[in-house]
Amino acid sequence: MSGWAIKFRGVLTVSALAACTAVVLLPPAPGAADTGHYVYEYTCAGGALLPATGPQTIMVDVSLPTSVKVGERLPLNWTLSKSPLASSAAFKAGGRLVATGTAKVTGLWEGTLDSTGGKDQAALAKGGPLELPAPIAGSVATTETGKLTITPGDLVLGFIPPADKVRVNDTDDPAEGPAGTAPHTHGPIAYQGTSWFYAPNRSTYGDYQDDLHATAARDDSATVTFVGTGLSYIGERVETVGEFEVSMGTPPVLLEKVNAHDPAPEPTPKAQQVLWSKTDLPYGEHTVTFKNVAPADATNKVMAVDAFDLITRELSAPPDYFKTTCKYTGTSKPVTVEIVPAPDDDDDDDEDDDGDGQITDGDDSARGVIVLSGGGLGHGAPTATATVTRTPTRTPSRTPQVRVTPRGGAQTGEAPGDGTAAPLLIGYGTVLTAAGIAGGLVRRRRLQGTEPAVHVEEGRG
Repeated sequence: MSGWAIKFRGVLTVSALAACTAVVLLPPAPGAADTGHYVYEYTCAGGALLPATGPQTIMVDVSLPTSVKVGERLPLNWTLSKSPLASSAAFKAGGRLVATGTAKVTGLWEGTLDSTGGKDQAALAKGGPLELPAPIAGSVATTETGKLTITPGDLVLGFIPPADKVRVNDTDDPAEGPAGTAPHTHGPIAYQGTSWFYAPNRSTYGDYQDDLHATAARDDSATVTFVGTGLSYIGERVETVGEFEVSMGTPPVLLEKVNAHDPAPEPTPKAQQVLWSKTDLPYGEHTVTFKNVAPADATNKVMAVDAFDLITRELSAPPDYFKTTCKYTGTSKPVTVEIVPAPDDDDDDDEDDDGDGQITDGDDSARGVIVLSGGGLGHGAPTATATVTRTPTRTPSRTPQVRVTPRGGAQTGEAPGDGTAAPLLIGYGTVLTAAGIAGGLVRRRRLQGTEPAVHVEEGRG
């Protein structure tokens, strides 16, 4: 798309109270100010969530008001169209898709403003679509009049997989015979060497799913390729098993040597034992190889494979494995927002009143800028780059001030719904209160003018 589709909307509420002789004009709430919508077609590339067909496109509607008052939150919202992402594997419920839009800000303040939002995902099938978050939001506010120029930049999509542990059996082919086999693969497990054999019907030994793979030949190996943060090797500890080496990567890099030998007699092995485990890997695709290194003349020279646990630990942020970057291929046009004076408020004279009804995580009042953040709830925090040239007139509060604002208020960045009665009720209540006070004063003055004062003197005697 070579340009932007632009539309504006505004609301002006006028309330006429028929029961009174006054007409109350209610100014628009900050969320109802004129808002510009700028529609882009972004091209997305990279990450494991894009289909193998290549880059995908996504429509992005970036909206922000044309003007705000000093001290008000300037919301920057990104609304995303149909998701271009597809699940790279099956995931249980609990994953989360995270979207972050970055915009360049110049003028009263210079830096970048991140708008972030997320969407929890239901259980995902391999190749199934991921749901995008509702409009993602970032915000910034100023304490001076002037102009801010905002230019939308990249959009980054990421996925936080749910924590999980999946056990993979040594084989998914129960028909495999007990005789020696050539190199073969079962799911993520590749058996290398010519002496591997399959042992079924082991319910009396306690092996997982009553079977296992084993080899007595030195240098035979089993390689597991998986996506996650960890792996556990499940096997037997018994008198007939011995040493094996663990390597990672391609080509393999030796990690350690492990001895699985145990004096337990062969008829009663210690089954389903964790012979080796590593759970602190960065999320991504890993290859781990287990090689039999027991001496050929040893009595304990067997290497047995019962199962592997594929592990994903709990993650707090999307791993790079799922990072998809979306860019606008055209030239982004900057949008200028006017910062206009706020109405005088006599209640703001208290120097100790640092609460402006907004959540703040920084005070750039030396530049006339307050940086706003939603504490992980969707409001990004800009990174300041401007030079401070003035001295603040007061020490900023270090305690966040929080006020819950109804829909359509300054904290939501949302326009009130059609037919909202709240402004009318407020105006109506204000007029009735003023009328009641005035009536009481008139009645008091009348009583004072018509009734004589009475002096009571206490008698003596």
